[in-house]
Amino acid sequence: MKKEKASKNVNCDIRFDNNPNGIFKAGDKVTGSVVLTLTQLKKVRGVYLLVTGYADTFWSDKVPHGPKNKKTKANFKGHEDFIKHKLYFVGSDTGNPIDLVTGVQYHYFKFDIPANAPTSMEGKYGHVRYAIKVTLERPWKHDHNFQIPFTVLAKADLSADHPAFKTPIKVVDELRFYCWICRSSPLIVTGSVKRSAFVPGDSIDLTLDVNNLSKEDVSEIIIKFQKVMRFISQIQLIEQTQILAENQMTKYETVEIQKTMPVAKQSNITYEKNFLVGPLTPTENQNSKIIQIGYQFDILVKPKLSTKKIELTIPIIIGSAGLKTEEAVSFVRSSGIEKLSAGLNRDQPSAPPPPYVEDQESLYPNISSLQRAYENEVSSEDFDGRHGQ
Repeated sequence: MKKEKASKNVNCDIRFDNNPNGIFKAGDKVTGSVVLTLTQLKKVRGVYLLVTGYADTFWSDKVPHGPKNKKTKANFKGHEDFIKHKLYFVGSDTGNPIDLVTGVQYHYFKFDIPANAPTSMEGKYGHVRYAIKVTLERPWKHDHNFQIPFTVLAKADLSADHPAFKTPIKVVDELRFYCWICRSSPLIVTGSVKRSAFVPGDSIDLTLDVNNLSKEDVSEIIIKFQKVMRFISQIQLIEQTQILAENQMTKYETVEIQKTMPVAKQSNITYEKNFLVGPLTPTENQNSKIIQIGYQFDILVKPKLSTKKIELTIPIIIGSAGLKTEEAVSFVRSSGIEKLSAGLNRDQPSAPPPPYVEDQESLYPNISSLQRAYENEVSSEDFDGRHGQ
């Protein structure tokens, strides 16, 4: 693996035009500049800019494929590219060495973010990342690399005419206790929302109708507003054996939880619960093949003296809300960009990114983990080698 290295004799400032926080929408045209300042002559084969946007998934689990059908550990990996744009400012990948003289050099770039690019995200089992890297290419020596991340928001704008804004959802289930001639009257629970799509800043009004005709008390009803993350891999690795096979893993993260008071037997009661939608990552089930994000309400009805339960699920669509969403992301990301820019001249280790722990308070990328991730990102040559199959 080729070691990456910055230099005290080279300073690189990567700037986006009219967008200091580096927050873009899918489909945007991005323009910017690179300011290289050299205090010492440098011999290079070329100076290039590399724009990357990709998703990775990664997790470990035990599978029953070991000796004598015993369970053994397997690693699961997936990769998907959204952007891969390389532009040489100086030289080429096959040219002869040239000298970069001391002083300040200005270079300009532009590229399009695909209209179907998914939203940036960081998680324990997968991430969607976008970055710009400038490399002073020196095949006979360490390359000098400078990079910054940028954020992409998927097109998830929900207009007032969207069908989901007009589509109510109602789910019903019932439970009877005992059996045969002793079978009780039912416990009937209905959960409903007036529409199925929401954006940050909205209040989700959930109605629970509990018609308890039975002779069993209900101790409580638990309502979880859940983020549902599905990670898909294309490679399964057991020791040194690599298998091309699709696997998936689903994880749930509780955004908010509320509970009701007990419901007495042979009674009828209606609960109104309100959930405020914060700056959530939009629903993502079309733009990425290996990372999908959804939302739902999980409703658990627990009778007091029975092990039987009622479980209801109401799916919810979360879209983006224009300025509301952008301001939320801008607040989270701006300080991280400043910290990362301040550290551009430091050496760039070639180790892979550290493990990720998704921030329970915010579903957008955690600033410190983003900074560490991009400081430790592998070189573009290694990237090509790992994912070029």
